[in-house]
Amino acid sequence: MSYKILGAVGIGLIVTGCAAMDPQGAARQQAETYYGRSYDQLSGQEKMRLENHLARQSNQAWNTTAHAASGLGRLLQGVGILVLSAKH
Repeated sequence: MSYKILGAVGIGLIVTGCAAMDPQGAARQQAETYYGRSYDQLSGQEKMRLENHLARQSNQAWNTTAHAASGLGRLLQGVGILVLSAKH
């Protein structure tokens, strides 16, 4: 079961890193959702605002996922210590 959780966290890390790595590509895909028109029809300021917004969202998601993975690792480590202590 823990392997499934770790796999899901790993996939989450990969997906959330995409917008931060390619904010313009993410903005091209999301322009219709945010502005109701294509990326090419946006002004320079709108493009920059959208790219910055998506990059910030991606970074926040990355940090949240990293904190969750770190917490899960600490939890599993604690469980391992308890199990080893119980055996002795």
